[in-house]
Amino acid sequence: MFGLRKSSAAKGRVGLAFGPNEIAVAVMRRDGGSSMLERCELLPFDAARGADAVPAALRAAGLPRMPVSAVLRPEDYQLALIEAPDVPPAELRAAMRWRLKDSIDFRVEDAVIDLFAVPEQNRGNHGRMMYAVAARRSALDRYASALAAVPAFDVVDVPELCLRNLAALLPAAAAGVALLYLGETTATIVLVRGTTFYFARQMNLQPAPLAAPGAAGTRVDAASVVLELQRSLDYYERHFDQPPITRIAVSPAGARANDLAQDLGRETGFEVASLDLNVLLSCATPIEPAAQSACLLAVGAALREEHRSL
Repeated sequence: MFGLRKSSAAKGRVGLAFGPNEIAVAVMRRDGGSSMLERCELLPFDAARGADAVPAALRAAGLPRMPVSAVLRPEDYQLALIEAPDVPPAELRAAMRWRLKDSIDFRVEDAVIDLFAVPEQNRGNHGRMMYAVAARRSALDRYASALAAVPAFDVVDVPELCLRNLAALLPAAAAGVALLYLGETTATIVLVRGTTFYFARQMNLQPAPLAAPGAAGTRVDAASVVLELQRSLDYYERHFDQPPITRIAVSPAGARANDLAQDLGRETGFEVASLDLNVLLSCATPIEPAAQSACLLAVGAALREEHRSL
């Protein structure tokens, strides 16, 4: 999304996703027509060291000399589907900035705007729709400062497009697939056909009625997920004039995803499975469920193939 410098062709990419005291690192190496997930790990860092903590951790990690993508955290940005104004391409970002004023909860003057298109919608006389990403300028400055010592750092990406990169590799993607990414208390639904991103929706997760309140790894209430999923699929079919999506992948892999996949399959009759990076990708070493959970977005960022800002 937010291209910081032009990237040259490279035999792979590094993806980074930041937590409070750790960095998820994924290294995707490409050789001809094949790709391999070479590294997938968590790097701890000492936040007490201040501004030098992240650079020190990355220097110690010995990252390969490849282009580097960092993934925005949820609090760093907002995503909005907005009708694009009828202006020349050179004026589009400026025009979309003002249309975003009522769609984000921080000052649009403090935002850096980027855009990506979705396929033409079947909306009668309505104009074309685009996704606008409004990132907090302070967040982008923080990433640029933390990664200043990484010469190949060239892109700050959004989780939705990282998930698109993963969904596009699923066998079901050719006919259309819904990827459900589970966070602690929220989830993201991404709808993809082929390599094309169509739609994303955020939702709050509710514990299953019989789950113990506050229990770690609480089983998710499938009924509430089905409602939001159906709304997303209805929008996809109606607005894009596409055949129904009946395959769902739940991520990251683990007991929580497996439980929800079973519940969703029973509730919807769709083909539902958890997304396992060990099956989806060629991996140098097997990736444990805990590492998949921590590093999924970093892996999606490392799968990025575009070499410029969209």
